[in-house]
Amino acid sequence: MKIKILGDLFIRHNEIDKNRESIWFLHGFADSGLAYKEVFDSSLSTEFNLYVVDLPGFGVSPINIEYLSIKEHANLLSEIIQKETENGGKVNIVAHSIGALIGTWVCKNQSEKINYYFNIEGNLTEADSYFSSKPLNFKTAEGFIKSFEAEIFENAIKKERYRRYYSSLRFAMPEGMRNWGITSQEHIKNNKCGFEFKNLNCNKIYIWGDLDTPKETQEFIKEQDIPNKLYRGVGHWHMVENSKTLYADINNIIKNGVEQLV
Repeated sequence: MKIKILGDLFIRHNEIDKNRESIWFLHGFADSGLAYKEVFDSSLSTEFNLYVVDLPGFGVSPINIEYLSIKEHANLLSEIIQKETENGGKVNIVAHSIGALIGTWVCKNQSEKINYYFNIEGNLTEADSYFSSKPLNFKTAEGFIKSFEAEIFENAIKKERYRRYYSSLRFAMPEGMRNWGITSQEHIKNNKCGFEFKNLNCNKIYIWGDLDTPKETQEFIKEQDIPNKLYRGVGHWHMVENSKTLYADINNIIKNGVEQLV
């Protein structure tokens, strides 16, 4: 694994070969690129250029005062991807949780470049904002983070899937989390984000598990005929809980098409 800084974003990557397709990995609310640590030991690492991003205010990337809203983060990342891959092959996006809003907008901004978009338990309905909407219940970022850290710590004691998340949460900047919580609301209301994902023209698949996905979202997937892959017995962090199978399946989908798994 190597490190580079692009547009003030901390990015983990493998050996870059401009003749290969790239895969860009986007984390969710209060998380970081550490959520995708296992990808560098997967078969994807030998066949694709991997870019694992710490988004502004998360992991070790600072808040960028010129790009504060979650929509502006998508614009920033789109510019970075455009420059980094201008002489390279196709681009694939893997995005998790509310970071999938950014993934969806990148796919819209870079439609001519995108091959596949893998949305891992991203926001399709209002019910999916069970973490990212919490800052709205507090007057200050500091008040929110005190409560949220205590909640996630309690979950981490009981459930393995929360433990790495808690580690990333401790590095996340409270104001960055508050920015995402506040500025994402207009894109979540009336399931707008789900319809945006549905209407993307690129190859796409929604990845979900039956432990944490809200019932409203499960119904939306069925009613709207969203291309999807269900992993039973898996919670919200597929790339941590189910990394070996997930990355093998992503490799297979890119090579052979989504119909091989659904």
